[in-house]
Amino acid sequence: MSLPEVAESRSTAGPLARIGRRRYAIAVALGLIACLGYMDRVNFSVAASHIIEEFGLTTGDFGLATSVFSWAYLLFLIPIGILADKKSSRFMLAIAIIVWSVGAGMTGLALGVGTLIIARLILGAGESPNFPVGNLVVREWAPAKERGAFTGALNAGTVVGPAIGAVVAAYLIVSVGWRGSFLILGAFGVIVGLIWFTVYRRPEDAKWLSAGERDFILATRGSAATVTLEKPMGILRLLRTRAIWGLMLTQGTAVYTSYLFLSFLPLYLQSERGLAILSSGWVTGLIYAIAAVGSIVAAIISDRLLRKSDVSRGGRRKAVAIILLLALPLLALPFITDITMIIVLVSWVLILDTAAITLNWALASDLITDKASSARAFALVAVGGNVFGLLAPIVTGYLVDWTGNYTVPFIVAALLLLVGAASTLFLANKPMRLESAGRGV
Repeated sequence: MSLPEVAESRSTAGPLARIGRRRYAIAVALGLIACLGYMDRVNFSVAASHIIEEFGLTTGDFGLATSVFSWAYLLFLIPIGILADKKSSRFMLAIAIIVWSVGAGMTGLALGVGTLIIARLILGAGESPNFPVGNLVVREWAPAKERGAFTGALNAGTVVGPAIGAVVAAYLIVSVGWRGSFLILGAFGVIVGLIWFTVYRRPEDAKWLSAGERDFILATRGSAATVTLEKPMGILRLLRTRAIWGLMLTQGTAVYTSYLFLSFLPLYLQSERGLAILSSGWVTGLIYAIAAVGSIVAAIISDRLLRKSDVSRGGRRKAVAIILLLALPLLALPFITDITMIIVLVSWVLILDTAAITLNWALASDLITDKASSARAFALVAVGGNVFGLLAPIVTGYLVDWTGNYTVPFIVAALLLLVGAASTLFLANKPMRLESAGRGV
């Protein structure tokens, strides 16, 4: 009996109880790492009023300073994707965590706008490997039918981080000042990076796995359509596939909304809805906590509804499109003043937006047929997200300065969600195959 047949018989006969579930520890670890990164990001948003006052910034200037993070993030994504296909995910992710944590700590030491910008650049450069390498770890550890759940755990960190970070940052700012909050979180991150490097191993080398679970992972983490080429598809070849453009556009339109709230939700609650900094931290944390749970549930439901035969054909794109369309009640947010209704509506939008991003990552994994080019493809998807993510705080900040409120920024975000739904349906519907990519580097 072949290894896939063994895995199939185990997965149908008695199954997961005997195979084991220790692999889910990796999913949790990835979520916690992403959580840490987003705690460092939301700290900047919670401290917005202090930073604006200390450095004499306008709302637009603050949006520009926020987006500096994405400049470095975007710049390093492609080199990181190429490097990650050659280096171990253990090494790459450890270095990433340590570098971004140093950038977070340096934010607390900024003496002027110049040093603040440098700290933001280091933070962005450090966080750039997080999702290309994190999704590479998912491909190493997750059976194909569990990619949505694993990717959901990774992407849940993007909402768990702000959920925890908004509250923690608010208390730290009140207790030790905004500078102290960055120093404490930065020091904690360096420790986490060292722990990852010490502990993480691929399933082939993880001694804490049972033999049955290891065999199950190795037999089911790929698909029959997946191949390993002697020479990986380069960036240009990947860009000649229609699927990568659909994935990049969908990622970008969803990330725009995500970055809008990540950058401005605390400030919006303070300036537009009159909340104090500690109250805005609690409300922001509550919203992101609800979104974290909801987005994971959505990813798990998607995995269970997806038929095995649909995975390699991009069947997951239908769920992505539906979820993006269901987030359109965002258009009603400017007209709601009751804080309870604001919590409900923003939580709903973030649940769906985060779920769409999660499933788009899983869809990318479904459509990648060349194992050796995985990190490159994930990096390109991240580029799509962060081109829009870079623009979100700048556009939002200056639109608020120009119009005096957040109505137009929310309309722009909703229109982009429509674009994302169309992109995934009509572009991300075929695997990224070498033969469809043509010749090139």
